[in-house]
Amino acid sequence: MNVPAIAKRSFDELRNHPEYNGIINTVVTALKKIKSSIQRAKHVHEVVDQYNEEVFSHPLVKQLSPCKKGCSACCHTQVSVTQDEAELLFQRIQEGAKVDLNRLKIQMTVMNNGEDFFKLTYEDRRCIFLDKEGACTVYEDRPSVCRTNAVLSDASLCDTSLGIKPIRLIKTSKSDMAIYAFYLASEDSGTLPFMVSKLLLQNKSENIFIVNKDYL
Repeated sequence: MNVPAIAKRSFDELRNHPEYNGIINTVVTALKKIKSSIQRAKHVHEVVDQYNEEVFSHPLVKQLSPCKKGCSACCHTQVSVTQDEAELLFQRIQEGAKVDLNRLKIQMTVMNNGEDFFKLTYEDRRCIFLDKEGACTVYEDRPSVCRTNAVLSDASLCDTSLGIKPIRLIKTSKSDMAIYAFYLASEDSGTLPFMVSKLLLQNKSENIFIVNKDYL
């Protein structure tokens, strides 16, 4: 189970707390009742968004957070997804979401290795779903971990162009527990490029990629 580091940290800190442990049980129980992988992913995304609202609606967060469309520093870091999320993203690709095949092939060379990922150039680490304006082409269906990335510091401090991993300042403990439960209930997980590529290879769907030089 390739659980995102921050979700794992929150789980280790709060696993014995009744309220937070209850989130784990509630999410896992709900996922067991949902047969569709797409609907499981969407359910967790809704839960994460609801918990995030408690944090992101705070007046200070609204005032001080620089996170907005076009700010894409966190989109150059390694992102983990569950099997369900990978299938949701694969569906979006089938529906025409633009991705960069060349960049995906480069990111696939490091598999699930985080250290090797940060040895890639900044541009090669760019998310395959990020357009030339720095906007996410699958924003409504972006992975659960992407939904919790927010800071209060100046956006320049999120820069990872030198290979330095950013420090996330806003805690989203409830969302983290829901994400941990999602991974706990998932049959597989891994980095976004790795998981999406597996589905493309399984379905022999390389031809559905729209390789656009503007995305390079």
